[in-house]
Amino acid sequence: MTDAAAANSEAGQMPPFYREPVPVDISRHGDWKLKQQRTFSYAANANAIPIVGEEFISLNGHYPIVFTLGNNPAAVVLTGVRPDENLFVDGEGNWRKNTPIPAYVRRYPFLMMETPDRERLVLCLEEDANLVGPDGDVPLFEGDKAGAAGNDALNFCATFNQSAVATSAFCKELHDRGLLVEQRLDLTLSHDNSRMTLTGFTIIDEKKFNELPDDVFLDWRKRGYLGLVYSHFISLSRWSILAELASERVLAKKA
Repeated sequence: MTDAAAANSEAGQMPPFYREPVPVDISRHGDWKLKQQRTFSYAANANAIPIVGEEFISLNGHYPIVFTLGNNPAAVVLTGVRPDENLFVDGEGNWRKNTPIPAYVRRYPFLMMETPDRERLVLCLEEDANLVGPDGDVPLFEGDKAGAAGNDALNFCATFNQSAVATSAFCKELHDRGLLVEQRLDLTLSHDNSRMTLTGFTIIDEKKFNELPDDVFLDWRKRGYLGLVYSHFISLSRWSILAELASERVLAKKA
């Protein structure tokens, strides 16, 4: 069973990877620096990771792109076949070579959060992350102003948020038009021909998609939705990658 639903946090909960993010503030983080070398141990237990529309094309050759359950589905890539196991992160925290890393993963330890009055968004960071602190490399601040690292984090997170809003609208449209169907998939692991069943996610029903009225189809073309749909369909041929990585992980543990 997958944890795709866990990648779509409920209201009031912290998003995956984050526990207690706080606003970036010069009085608190004035001497903090971002480490240039990072590992991805913080993502090692995530078998589903949220993605945004701009990534569909770059990711569809490496991961299955699916959607979470519920009335407010999210787009995610599946990165594992067992709970709490990311097959793309090795024991040393390295991401699989020659494989694009989702923006959600690269955004950490930063994110944008609403102020208590919900009037604006502010840049926050996870202080417990082993990626930023007084012993880092690139300063978040230079004098009394944000430095290059701080500005880069702000711009990255702001762009990500905008993309996430647009992607949520796309996913909601899929749901409201009844195009998402819950899926159950059996994978065969090559090392012993055993089977694993994946559940807890949805895909786009191709037949229903092809039956959309012409005016909706034209509207989706203008809004850039068609490319997202086709990228999703292409990604559904990547299940074999997960099966092969799962077999490799089992054999590595036995070695």
